[in-house]
Amino acid sequence: MTSIKEIALVAGFSQSTVSRLLNHDETLSVSENTRIKILETTKKLHYPIRPQEIKKQYKIAVFFSLNPQHEIEDVYYYDLRRCITEHAKEEYIDITFMNIPDSTNSNAYDGAIAVGYFDTLQLTQLRQNFSHIIFIDGNPDPEHFSSVQPDLEYATTKAVNLFINRGFTNIGIVTGRYWSTNIPNNQVVRLDSRLNYFKNIMTDANLYNSDLLFQAHDFTMSSGLTIGQKIANILKSDLAIDALFISSDSLAIGVLNALNEVDPHLAHKIAIISINDSASAAYTQPALTTFHIDIQQLVATAFDKLDDMISFNKAVQTTTLMTPTLIYRDSFKKD
Repeated sequence: MTSIKEIALVAGFSQSTVSRLLNHDETLSVSENTRIKILETTKKLHYPIRPQEIKKQYKIAVFFSLNPQHEIEDVYYYDLRRCITEHAKEEYIDITFMNIPDSTNSNAYDGAIAVGYFDTLQLTQLRQNFSHIIFIDGNPDPEHFSSVQPDLEYATTKAVNLFINRGFTNIGIVTGRYWSTNIPNNQVVRLDSRLNYFKNIMTDANLYNSDLLFQAHDFTMSSGLTIGQKIANILKSDLAIDALFISSDSLAIGVLNALNEVDPHLAHKIAIISINDSASAAYTQPALTTFHIDIQQLVATAFDKLDDMISFNKAVQTTTLMTPTLIYRDSFKKD
């Protein structure tokens, strides 16, 4: 079992300082960096600390501006919220979820995490009220905000090139729209960036066909079901579809359900690559070939970057792109 002496040796502080900190000695006066280093060393060496012995490292405001109903129906954002909550608990970080920036309480927080869409005024409020902010999953203003996000351009490019190299020419895309609680009248706030990537690649290959562009209401399974019914009708007509790149597993599952309802053979007639690698992807008919996004690593990296920003008062904005991994299954088998 790891001892106080070993922790002190690795961390570079006296045994007395380590012992007093781990025993929550209120009379101990050490810098925040010292406290964090000792706690991180303790965790790495697997020293059994009781949670009540550790104070929260930071207080972080988490702005989740997505439409609540869409968040429930889109497993990606559900998992993102869950991973943020679990990571904060593991690292003893105090977080508070909010929808809209609130300047009245901003001084109570060391930093902020933002997910979703914020209009120009709200982005200005975030910049004015928080010195340290990081966006997860997107970046509305790279000049003023740091972010950690999956590399969707890489995923789109790889998927389309795999289709083209397989000899497919009738290649389509199923994508959705982003919505927000911060916009009046429930208006669409942002189109999917994968759509532009797709158009550019297909245009360069002289294969772009606007008839094979399917834009759903959002990224949920129910929207995928609606689009899938349209695709089923097309497949029963003279228009051919060889392959589909679908922006999320939820959409893809909806599309497959619709095709299977009309005719199970239709679901096996098209090559499909999706994104997210959700828990259900392996159990669809056919099982989905999909890009795995490591949401836990996405969240952990965001917290680490925010920690650096707070600890060292970093002002330089950075964008970290995390490369998703393609998981081959039956909807597009590996050569």
